[in-house]
Amino acid sequence: MHELLIGRLQSGKNDASHWLSKFNEAYSRKVGMSIFPGSLNLALDHPFDWFAPRYQERLLWFRREEYGGERDILLLACKLVSLDARAAFLWTPTTAACDRPDPCVIEIITDVGLRRTYGLTDGDIVQVKITSMAVAPG
Repeated sequence: MHELLIGRLQSGKNDASHWLSKFNEAYSRKVGMSIFPGSLNLALDHPFDWFAPRYQERLLWFRREEYGGERDILLLACKLVSLDARAAFLWTPTTAACDRPDPCVIEIITDVGLRRTYGLTDGDIVQVKITSMAVAPG
């Protein structure tokens, strides 16, 4: 089973860049690839439910004890279909997954700055494929 999410790029608050810089080495170890210190915010046309049963076997939990942070993090492997099928992860703190001010927004992290690499601007459409493969714990 594959699930395709289609989102419209929007600006964020730059909070992700702080945390992904601070704990970059730990994130890179956890996901098995280098992580760029920033995220891409995509607005979907529907809420994204991190706790939907179809995601549970694929969720990668990054416990705060593992990396020294303040919150547990959820990661979900994906491919950025419209961006050369680049490997990436949906990323969120568990607190935001439970009570996000805008549940239609997802954040994507990967190994490069996506805006610069692909010349993206707010309003651009990005396609994200989530596959049925479970992620190996890191």
